[in-house]
Formats: sequence, C-alpha cells, structure tokens
Amino acid sequence: MAALFFAIAGFGIAKITESKTFQASTTLTISHNYSKLDQSDEKENTSSAYDLTQSDILLQNSIANLIKNSSIMENAKKKVHFSSSDINVNSPDNTVLININVHTTNSHKSVKVANILAKSTKKILPRILPAAGKVIVAKKASQTVKYVGPSSKKYSFVGAIFGLVLSGVILLWNDIKDRLK
Repeated sequence: MAALFFAIAGFGIAKITESKTFQASTTLTISHNYSKLDQSDEKENTSSAYDLTQSDILLQNSIANLIKNSSIMENAKKKVHFSSSDINVNSPDNTVLININVHTTNSHKSVKVANILAKSTKKILPRILPAAGKVIVAKKASQTVKYVGPSSKKYSFVGAIFGLVLSGVILLWNDIKDRLK
C-alpha cells in the first residue's frame, strides 16, 4: 500500500514540476550565383562552384557566431525583446545550412523571434561579411512544444521503490519490537 501511495506521490510531484517550453526553428542557406561562372571565368580566376561551396561550408561556424554575437542579434532585439540565452545557432557539418532555434515560454514569441532573426540575418549579414553570399530563408519558423521537467515514470518508479523499502523497514521494525517483548 505504501509503495502505491509513494508511486502516486512521485508521479504527482513530477507532473507539478513539469513545464512547457516552446521551440521555433528556422533554416537559412547561403548561396552564390554560380551561373556567372562560365568556362572563361573558371580559367582566369581558377574558382569554381565547388570551390565557392567549400568556402561557404568553411564559413558556416563563423556565420553562426556572427548571428549570435553581432549587430544581427541587436537589430532583431530592436523589433522584439528576447534574451540571447533563448537562441541557439548552429550549422550541421559539411552543409551550407544554418539552423536558428529559439526556446521561450510563449509559442507565438518563439516563432516571431526566429523569423525576425532570420530576416535580420538576411538583411545585415551581406554587409558584415560580403563573401558570405546571398542569405536565403530555406524554412520559416514553425513551433514545437517541448515538456521540460522530471520524468513522471522515473519519479513513480522511485516512489514505488521508496514505498517498498519503507514498508520493509516498518515491518522489520514491528517484528523486532514484537520479539523484544
């Protein structure tokens, strides 16, 4: 009986301390106009679409840092208030994609911040880093709900184990008391 009581108590504590956070994600890509590179340009400049793509891939981490720590972020903060700690900017390895993830406690704010940050990047990045090329918003922000907090299954299990141990200790204590009489 005690195991059941503590399992229910553990489940209740886990549910009470659980909270929702909303995540919005947007994806940017950097591109160049490769059609301008014709055969004669390739021979003179020794650059190719492949070389430009490789340089873009090498720039991705720098671009991600620029988004998080520069006037791009400040420009977005002028339009909507948010904390820099709410933002995560990363680039998957060997891609020209940049993912912007925003975590807040308000679903609409997450989407709004992600989209405004993407627009600010599109507007300001070519001025800060002209070699980066053209910024394209590949995927606008969409929201997902994420529950944060202790696992209710884990707390229920720990509560049940605690209840069993407590029951065993109480039974053992009563048995010892009865034998000593």
